[in-house]
Amino acid sequence: MPATIYDIARVAGVSSSTVARVLRGDVKEGRKDSAERAARIRRIATQLGYRPNLRARAFSEQRTRCVGLLYSDDAWVFEGVNDQVVQGLVRELRAHRHHLLLAPIDERGDWEEVVLGGHIDGCLTFQALPEAVRAGIRKAQLPCVLLGDNTDPTLPQILVDDYGGAFAATRPLGSLGHRRIGMFVHHTVKPHCSIAERRRGFVAAMHDHELTPQFWHSSESEVIDALLRRDDRPTALICYSDLESTLLMSAAWHYGLKVPQELSLVGFNDKFATQHMTPPLTTVGFDAQRIGVLGAQVILRSLNDEPGADSAKPAVFPIRTKLIVRGSTAAPADVKKSAD
Repeated sequence: MPATIYDIARVAGVSSSTVARVLRGDVKEGRKDSAERAARIRRIATQLGYRPNLRARAFSEQRTRCVGLLYSDDAWVFEGVNDQVVQGLVRELRAHRHHLLLAPIDERGDWEEVVLGGHIDGCLTFQALPEAVRAGIRKAQLPCVLLGDNTDPTLPQILVDDYGGAFAATRPLGSLGHRRIGMFVHHTVKPHCSIAERRRGFVAAMHDHELTPQFWHSSESEVIDALLRRDDRPTALICYSDLESTLLMSAAWHYGLKVPQELSLVGFNDKFATQHMTPPLTTVGFDAQRIGVLGAQVILRSLNDEPGADSAKPAVFPIRTKLIVRGSTAAPADVKKSAD
């Protein structure tokens, strides 16, 4: 039979409430006698093979120490840079003795048991939530944080500067002499606020150079056709993510289109492999793990009722972007010839 706090209390010669306080970390470490007593209690707990009853602790504390990550498609969690976001999220939660529960919000309604059944203390999400889920969160009075999404202004948001990143990616291309610059979003990309923000930054930079923006939200074959057959083909492309950049880099190699001599390419997200492409990819990077860390800190502040956690106007926490210039961008061929 497993040891209990009462067994530890009997051996240590203290009350069970003292043992409970020590084992949940509620100790005045600054006092020498308290610290020594706490160390002795923990040592006895280890010797007796004590394992905490998490269900009982959650009942007594009225908290599960569990935060839910709500999603409708597991690609939101494991594709792109979101895997790095989750890493930062999990590490920060674990540092504060919390853990993460993946909670799908599908049509079967399984999410109701998790959200309304008291299995989580709060939640986070990468995406716009269906109204039924939003209503459930409000009903359960759960704090919620948006990671990289701005679809609900009533919730705190951790937002990448997509506008600034796309602007920073586009403007140098105009300065290099490119006059036909396009932006490409693959048709499989799920609807997200970042598409509009990156397009807005791209258009603003194009207007600064008094250029006409070209935009594709399509399959790669449509863009490749424009690169190979149109007289006004773009000489530079801003890609929504490194996925599109990889597809176009491969297609350029297949059709004998030289990068960057005949086509400059810029990606977004700075996935690890981009620096090892041939040529290495110019891309927009940001600290994806920081999104998860900040998300965890915001949700923990809400759970601990810290000052500012329930502000009338939810905070927006920006994640800065940075253009990383590598070998996939250069002046267009006609500009190089005139310079020679």
